[in-house]
Amino acid sequence: MIETDCPGKLFIGGFNTETNEKALEAVSKYGIAEVPLMKDSETKKSGGFAFVTFENTADAKDAARDMNG
Repeated sequence: MIETDCPGKLFIGGFNTETNEKALEAVSKYGIAEVPLMKDSETKKSGGFAFVTFENTADAKDAARDMNG
């Protein structure tokens, strides 16, 4: 699931606990500035979501459109 409420930043969720930053390269073609994958503080495994910051709002809109189907 991908949601956008802040221009240039998307919430991407629904990952399993084995997801890592490298697995998020699926959106890398869109000019990503930052991809901090949220992790469980105890296990250090993926929390199942990330907040992706794009270099510009057009890239964020394109990624949301393309990845939502």
